[in-house]
Amino acid sequence: MKIDKTQFDDYAILTLKGEFDTFYCPSLMAEVDELIDRGVNHLILNMRLVKFINSTALGAIIKTYKRCRAEQGALIIAQPSAFVRDVITKLGIDSLIDLHKEESAATDAILAHIESHRQEPATAATVDSEKVLVRFTDDTRNQMIGGAHVLVGKIANVDGEKMQFLWNGTKEGFNADQAKALFFSGGEVQLKFQVKMIKKSFFELTAEAAGVEPTGDDDTVRITAHFKNIGDADSDALGQFADDMAFLKTQLPGK
Repeated sequence: MKIDKTQFDDYAILTLKGEFDTFYCPSLMAEVDELIDRGVNHLILNMRLVKFINSTALGAIIKTYKRCRAEQGALIIAQPSAFVRDVITKLGIDSLIDLHKEESAATDAILAHIESHRQEPATAATVDSEKVLVRFTDDTRNQMIGGAHVLVGKIANVDGEKMQFLWNGTKEGFNADQAKALFFSGGEVQLKFQVKMIKKSFFELTAEAAGVEPTGDDDTVRITAHFKNIGDADSDALGQFADDMAFLKTQLPGK
């Protein structure tokens, strides 16, 4: 089976081609994990070219559906082949996952779901739901985390000069104390993140770690990183965003 990926700002379409059996389940889950780690939690599976699907593959689709739902997203199946439609409807999976005969209809449905779950600016005074991808620029730390690897944190706050993000290293085998060695003061990190209220594309910035603090929540730590050589346009946009969010907080009830 082959998987073609088409990514848009708020969703992605995965077009599956060939026979979808047990062997290809890890490939689908890897694509889904990568997208969700990057903040894309609305997915369309186009299955018009899927000639065969087995029970394990159906289980992978259900896992994908649950993963998207857990991230406040959605999964929709578009253009299922006759074989796929027959299997899915006989098993009743279509009562769980929406099926659409045309990709355009699936796209309309996914966009409607995104819009209905979009936060109004007045309630989005923080960016804690946004993820930040973290890479290291040196071999030593890359080896510490098992080779070339991307860590995923959650943005706590950001302005034109710095970012604070939360990271839990349990999955990588790091406790809070060990995280301090990984993000040592002055250590360079590469950050990739999105603040959708500013622009649709990603910020990709080099930063310098300036402190690690335990949050008291298991082994989660708060890391401060100062941007290096940030462009004036990006700095101004992030600075304005921080000012706007600070103002909104003072205007919201109960703040």
